[in-house]
Amino acid sequence: MLLAGLLILVSHYVVDTYTALVPPLLGVVETSFQLTPQWTALFLGSGALFSGLAQPLYAWLSDRLNTRIFASLGVLLGGLGVTLIGYAGSPTLLFALYALGMMGVGMYHPVAVSTIGRLAGDRRSWAISWFFVFGMGGWFTGSLVGPGLASGSGSLQNLVYLLLPGIVVGVLLYFSIRNISHKRQVQQHESVSLRDYDWRSISFLYLSSVFRFMVNMGLIYLLLRWTELHVAGQHPDWTTEEIADFSAPKVGWANATMIVGQAIGGLSAGALLKAGHEKWAMVVVPILFAPVVACFSLVTPGALGYAVCCLAGIGFAAMTPVAISLGQRMMPFHTSLGSALMLGAAWAVASMGPRIAEITVQSINLSAGFLVVASFLVLSGLMAIGIKSSSIRSATGPVS
Repeated sequence: MLLAGLLILVSHYVVDTYTALVPPLLGVVETSFQLTPQWTALFLGSGALFSGLAQPLYAWLSDRLNTRIFASLGVLLGGLGVTLIGYAGSPTLLFALYALGMMGVGMYHPVAVSTIGRLAGDRRSWAISWFFVFGMGGWFTGSLVGPGLASGSGSLQNLVYLLLPGIVVGVLLYFSIRNISHKRQVQQHESVSLRDYDWRSISFLYLSSVFRFMVNMGLIYLLLRWTELHVAGQHPDWTTEEIADFSAPKVGWANATMIVGQAIGGLSAGALLKAGHEKWAMVVVPILFAPVVACFSLVTPGALGYAVCCLAGIGFAAMTPVAISLGQRMMPFHTSLGSALMLGAAWAVASMGPRIAEITVQSINLSAGFLVVASFLVLSGLMAIGIKSSSIRSATGPVS
């Protein structure tokens, strides 16, 4: 079981490396395929949409069929779709490949996170925090490796070199977790239906996750424009292509430092918060960090700007593993579905984040874009008020 747990952690690192390759290269993709800013925002949002829609679907199938195979297939599809975008001959094929890759990412997540939660037993929140941190490690790696391969003298086609690790890890993962049952072998399982859960509290937990991920997606887009605006100010004679190419590594570092903050926040919350006592942390932490997100327009890419990126990551991500764990505990006999609601189903709606940010930037300015995204973080905290404390306290027992 230890080997299975380690492979799940490693596979999450690999999958999220694939996920992180594209965001810092948005400017390069935009110029290579001659996309407008509107289509660039839609392209970024489409990844969250297809990943998000896939998660509840394959979570339901995984629970229904009592299989873990979708985690392995997700690693393989994620690698194939994302690493081949450099070979797309048109924007249509670009969108199709990215949709395939992100669908694979979505297929992977609920099954993998529910599996490691089952293996961890009473240490579920702690194990999910480590799952979260390994994913952040993948995001950090992808944010730096992507620009290293594809910007400057590189090419988007160089991303294909990263396909092999996904193939190897996907195959190893299949053989290590295929015999881990989804269901507890107890008679009462069959008598528990979806109608028996506290859907009022689950709904507020879900909405809190939606707004939290809208902050994440909105910031990914805004950090691109934030960096390009700064580079254009320093080099007013440069072409759009030159600005995008030079900005890619800087966008990568902005994303990487934001991911460091996500890992710090997620691991700290998982370690410090006891099961049954999560509610007010979910309310206070997002609201407390909202001003950090709003102040991006006061700093520039560099040491101070990246420090703000790190703090913003702590603010919007600290409660993510807590919400996933709580979703599983509140739906103890449908843990893949509980995971998918707090991950994929929330991501699907959060796909609007980049488009909302882009509309705000075009209509007003970049500062207003950061203010709008900061307001989403406040809303995330406010939504958590609606979760019943009694439901949280009662969701501390063993889950399947």
